[in-house]
Parts: sequence; structure tokens; C-alpha cells
Amino acid sequence: MKSIAGVHSPSQPTVVKSYRGALTHWKTSASADASPRIGVPTSLWRALWFVADILVWALASAFVLMLLKFFSTGSVFPNWNVVTIPMGVLLFSLWMVGAYDRDSDFASLRFASEFLIAGLLATLIGAGASALFGSYGQGTQTSRFYLLATPLFSAIGCLAVRRLAWALSDHEAADQRIIVVGTTEEAKRLEATLAITSRPHRVVAIPADQAIDGGLESLLRSPLLGTTEADATGRDTVVIAPSAAQQLSALSPFLVALHASTVPVYTWSAYWSQRVKTLDPGIDTPEWFFEKDFRLGDSSAYTHLKRLTDLVVGTLALVLSLPILLLTVIAIRLDSPGAAIFRQKRVGLRGLEFTIYKFRTMTLNSELAGSTTTKNDTRITRLGNFLRKVRIDEIPQLINVIKGDMSIVGPRPEWTVCVANYEDKLPGYHLRHLVKPGITGWAQVNYPYGEGVEDARNKLSFDLFYVAHSSLILDCSIVLKTIYVLIGRIGGR
Repeated sequence: MKSIAGVHSPSQPTVVKSYRGALTHWKTSASADASPRIGVPTSLWRALWFVADILVWALASAFVLMLLKFFSTGSVFPNWNVVTIPMGVLLFSLWMVGAYDRDSDFASLRFASEFLIAGLLATLIGAGASALFGSYGQGTQTSRFYLLATPLFSAIGCLAVRRLAWALSDHEAADQRIIVVGTTEEAKRLEATLAITSRPHRVVAIPADQAIDGGLESLLRSPLLGTTEADATGRDTVVIAPSAAQQLSALSPFLVALHASTVPVYTWSAYWSQRVKTLDPGIDTPEWFFEKDFRLGDSSAYTHLKRLTDLVVGTLALVLSLPILLLTVIAIRLDSPGAAIFRQKRVGLRGLEFTIYKFRTMTLNSELAGSTTTKNDTRITRLGNFLRKVRIDEIPQLINVIKGDMSIVGPRPEWTVCVANYEDKLPGYHLRHLVKPGITGWAQVNYPYGEGVEDARNKLSFDLFYVAHSSLILDCSIVLKTIYVLIGRIGGR
């Protein structure tokens, strides 16, 4: 973290009292500056990628049709709904995994994995939707091949275009810089959380009094730390920290001018919820709970649909995994003495206790030696290490899902002993019990396994984000990210 504690202020800072005057001043001075740090608007940036993905789809579609025309004598041109249904499913799936997010690292293996997994799932879902709602015309068999091949080729092509664009662009100089108007401590907290969520950024801090005296405008026109003036082509974002919110009335016209001139300005809570996708772990007071019209009751349509999904998916998954369940039970009994199924009291919806079912991965009565699993814990059996790595130990929780104690997606249920400890030390911890616990959750797919109260505080910020923004779209995103975790064999133990 490099904090801008002494940003030079203009000798005679321009004080503009009207919004229109501030906007005119910023645009005029920016055009006169040799290297103003103004980037492409986010909406235009997303629209360009959306158009590019449609073009890639058109090329993939044409390529598949050429193959079909060459190897088939029948009519191969599909009807319009057979084209648009899978294309829409693919674009929606790519959007959910961050394909249109400026903060996504297109060159990372994590992004590529999630992108291709989304493409594969979109292929299957799009083909099924087209089979139900589309019409194939004369060439049924060739159209089915079209449904499967085109989305796959398109997903691969869209990823290739993104990685090529990343390689050709000067992405180091184009890194986004986040300017926090506030304290160094607030900026460090934001930078640390961005690093945890695999979205590292250069975060700098400027005190509110210096920002008011012209330091913010001067900083916006300065190059990135470690670059030259000629390289100052990156994009800036301004975030107003809580410590500075009450002091910036004098800057309000200038901030509006920035926001209208492609330099986005966020309040602290808005940036954390919209861009970081979590809550600030350094803020203990749950004001956010009273700023939203929550629909967490049993009567909401989302709750009913989620319960129906849990029943269908949980039952099918349990039936399909029966062979694995039987083999695992036999292997556990042969590996170490004790029952194959581990039972423990956990805290669920509205603080009610329930019994969770898991495959035993530790020695018998291991919980007597401590409530927290540590790295290289000697209590974990040889087979238990494997079961945890491939997540087979979680399969019996499908019984809890069918019973209604848990959901497929939600905050992980904690042991009653741990909950009592965390509720004493972490204000707002009880709020995570406003939704059903889940087999996988937002914290599990974003935060590495941790130990102790500080890690629990950071994970709580992800869990409370889920409580505040729970929706079918967020649930689908968590499921897609969970598949990546399972394939990559990373995450919590």
C-alpha cells in the first residue's frame, strides 16, 4: 500500500460552486492537459464486448453450418429461435462469471476456467431449452449438432479474443487506480480485500482536507505510481470513505463533474457492494440491514423457488451419488475405527440448531481436541485428506437439504461452540442466520480457508453480502464458482 499523504495542491485551486460550472471546468482543463486520466466509459466498454461476443457467435455459427453443409445433404440452416435461445443463454452465463466486468483479469487461469465452465453449462442448458421451445425445421439431426457445437466454439472464441486483447493492450499501464478520499487505514482495508478476491488494484489514499484544497484534481491528473507521465493512460475510480463523507460538501460539484466525465465516483458502501461484492469487514455496525427492503420471509417467491430447487437438485444428486456413498462408507470403516457418518450440532436459520451429516474425515472424538481445523491437522485421517480435497465428505449434507435444514447455497453452518464464541467477538454475526445455511456459499468461493476470529470476520463480510443481496442470479454465480473450486481442488477444508 502506497498512501498519497502529501499530494501537492495547486497554488491557487479552482473553486467551482455549481455543477454545470464544475463540469465545464473539468472538461476544459482535461482537454488542455496532455495526459488526462479519463478512460472509456464502463457502459461503452461492456457494449463493445457484447457486440464482439455476438460477432464471435456469428463466426462460430457460420463455421458449424459450413461443416454441416459439407458433410450433410439435408437442410442445415436452423430457425431463428434455435439460434437466439442458446446464444442468449451463453451471453447470460458469461455475464454471471464476470466476462463484462472491467475488474476481471482476462489472462488469469481462474477466469479462463470459470469462463469455459460457463460455456459448457450454457451449451447443455441452451440445447435443452431449444429442444423444448425451439423448432428445427427439416434437419433435426444437423440442428442438434449445431446446438452443441456452436456454443462451445463460441465460448472458446470469446475467451481467445479476450486473452488476445489483454496481450495486445498495455494492461500494466491501463490498470485501474482507486483513489480513496479518507484515511490510509481505510485504503489498506480495501486493498487487502481486493487482493483476497483476486482483483488486486493500486489503491492510494488522500485526506479529505487535501482533496478539498485541490489535491484530488491534481492526483487525478498524475500518472500511476511507478509510471511516467506519458504512460498515464489508466482509469481512475474515486471512492469516498466514511471518515471523509461529512467533509466533502465543498467538493460535491466537482465529484458530480467527475462522475459525468467517465471518472466514476462511489460512496464507500456502494463500491463495496457493487465492485468488491462484499461488505467492509472493518465496519461492525449493520446500518446496511436497515437500508434495504428485505424479502427473506417464507412467503417470498424467491424462497419458494429456492426450496423447490433444493428438493429437486438434492434428491437427484443423492440418488446419482448412491454408488459413491456406499463405496465411501466401506472405505472409511476399513481406514479407521468409528462410524462412517459424522453428526454434529450446527446453527441454522433464525439461530435454530440442527444435526448436520458428513462423512467422517477425522479420528474418533476428534472434536474434543479443539473446535477449529488447522493446516496439516494430525486428526485428519489418510482417507479423510482425500475426501476433503474432492469434497466427497460433503455429500451426506444433501440429506439436510432435503429435510429443509440447509440449502444448496447459503452461508456455511457453524458448530454451536464456534457460533457462541463468534457472536461474543463479532458484532452482526447473528445476521448470517437470517437465511438458510448452505453446502456452498459466497464466502466459500471467494475467501481462502482461515483460522481464528480475524478470518471469521472477513468471511462474515462475504456472508452478510449474500444475506443483503441473495437472489437467483447470485445463487447461480455461486454454483458456477463452486464448480471451479471443485475442479481446481482449492478452497476451504
